Amino acid sequence: MATIAQAAAHICCSRSQFDSYLAEGVITRQPSGKYDLDQVRREVLAHLRSVAAGRGGAAGSRLTEERTRLVAAKRRREERQDAFEAGQLVQLESVCRCLEQSLVGMRNRLLNLPGETAYLLAMRRQEECFKVVDDAVRAALEEIADPAWTAARMTAAGLVSQIDETHKGDHDDKEDPDVA
Repeated sequence: MATIAQAAAHICCSRSQFDSYLAEGVITRQPSGKYDLDQVRREVLAHLRSVAAGRGGAAGSRLTEERTRLVAAKRRREERQDAFEAGQLVQLESVCRCLEQSLVGMRNRLLNLPGETAYLLAMRRQEECFKVVDDAVRAALEEIADPAWTAARMTAAGLVSQIDETHKGDHDDKEDPDVA
């Protein structure tokens, strides 16, 4: 049996290192003067082997944390890919391109109104001008609100519905004889 100082000297470490081994639970704490040198040596060597193999110590825990983060990142990436393929997510670039094309189309359509109505307004009274401009604005807004106009803009933007192509035939119950 040995004291802490003797046990520390036996495994060639300082007293503070021995205390850190005790705090980490590497060495089993014993009453003062009751340390078995063989047991202390076995526990420290087992710990050092574990650290060297990457399973213990600060380096081992960092490696484990990095592996855990890597696995979590891969899982999140796979979940995003699955959601995208299921049509639950869209690419931001496609949505931005579609919105941009729609807004540019609306802007151009509305900016064309003065040119379209200018010749109609020549030499007319205010009430007639109001009626002509009001009719032109309402017609332009109806045109913009038309789904066919939006679809044409999306097609012009190069946006193709991947969801429709991916799930084409998913809801064709007519061909399945088991469906009542």
